[in-house]
Formats: sequence, structure tokens, C-alpha cells
Amino acid sequence: MPRHFARHEQILRILALYDLLATARHPLDDQSLIAALKERLGLTDLSARTLHRDCDFLVSCGYPLDHVPVANARKQGWRLNREALAGRQIPAEPITLLELVAFMVGRDLMRSFEGTVLWTGIESLRHKLEKSLPSQLLARLEAARDVFHVADGCPSRYAARPRLISALSAAITDRQEMNVTAKTQSGETSSLRLRPLRLVIEPPSVRLLAFAAESADDSPVLIDIERIETATPCDTTFDPPPIDVNATILQAVHLP
Repeated sequence: MPRHFARHEQILRILALYDLLATARHPLDDQSLIAALKERLGLTDLSARTLHRDCDFLVSCGYPLDHVPVANARKQGWRLNREALAGRQIPAEPITLLELVAFMVGRDLMRSFEGTVLWTGIESLRHKLEKSLPSQLLARLEAARDVFHVADGCPSRYAARPRLISALSAAITDRQEMNVTAKTQSGETSSLRLRPLRLVIEPPSVRLLAFAAESADDSPVLIDIERIETATPCDTTFDPPPIDVNATILQAVHLP
């Protein structure tokens, strides 16, 4: 049997609350909702404070509820904002405030990719989310974001090479060898023929993990993609060996 019956009762109460609001033709004041919930669930006690907390929870989960005046009375009532639902349907598992905050923090952590295809994908997803969310939830998101601050490590770090990440990821996916030229720490240019395996993200840096295509040494190499000057895919393909990525990174030789 479940240990935390109070939590189960809370879920039942919130689901019943949403059902009442979804089927109501007019805003329902606190007392009307409390009475209906008591009757439906057999509750002996339910405070207005608990009701408001449940309504706030629904809003934070993406359900557009409004607290508006009730007709012909000096009361406030709750209603499901059907205008906010126009043209969209709330999914069975709506996006919650916690998920949105986590996404926005992740977006801020990825700001060094501004100007690249990764940032295009992030911004496209953000736009879709914001367009589909009710205004009440977006307002709560703005307030919740004040909790976290991601310090700018190196914004737009890869903007000058917007297609490099795309080219490298395509070579990894297609298992193509690449001719790469990269700057060494001494400022010299090194030419390499590589079998790319992964793009390793260590914020704010991205490094290419690869094996040398024309070397008897099986040691993997790691190259900061900021140091890559050219990356040209070859017609030659290869079968990547099964690897433990974390172990391979530890074994890798960094470009000197």
C-alpha cells in the first residue's frame, strides 16, 4: 500500500479541480469549488488557502487559469482561459515550471554556442515553447529565473565559425575521414588526417575526439575546435570501434 496517502489525496484533488474548471460555463468562486470538491471526493475539510495553492500549482504546470470577477457578485472566481487554449491542446503531460527553468538554465550554459547550428536549435525550441505557453506560466518563469544566474563564460565563442560544428557532426555521423589543419600552441599549423568520433562538450569549450587515420599509434587525440582552421571531409569512410567515451577521453593526447 502507498505510504504517503496525503500526496495521493492531493493528486486526486487537483485532478478533480481541473475537471470542474474545464467543464464549468462560468467562473466558480472559492466556496462553489470547495463545496463541489468536498462532494466529489468526500472531503470533510478544505480551506480557501489550499484551494488557491492547488490553482497556483495548475498554473505552474501550464494550465491557463484566470482569477476574475464573478458576474453579479463582489467575488472573484476561477475559470479555465479557453482563449489561451485556442489553436492548441494541452497535452496529457503538460510542460511544468520546473522543466522550463531547467531548460532556460541549460540554454544559458550553452550561450557560448551563439551563432552556431546548436544555438539555432536552442532558440527555435525556445520560441516554440514560449509561443505555446499561457502568459501566466511565462510570467512565473521570469520570476523563477531570478533564482539562477549563469555567469557568461565566453559568449558567442564559436560565432566566427558557424558551420564548423555542423561539418564535424556530419563527418562523425557519416563516418568520414577528415583532413584537418589546426594551430598548435606554438602557433605552427599542424595537418592531420582524422577519424572523428565525438564532439566533447566541456563548457565553455568543445573538443574533437578522434583517431589518427594514418598512424600506427592507436592513441586518440583531442583538439579544441577553436584551434581548427580547416576541416575537409574525405571520400574515405571507416567503421568506428566500440569505445568507452569517458575512458577514451582520459587516454587521449591533446594537440600540443
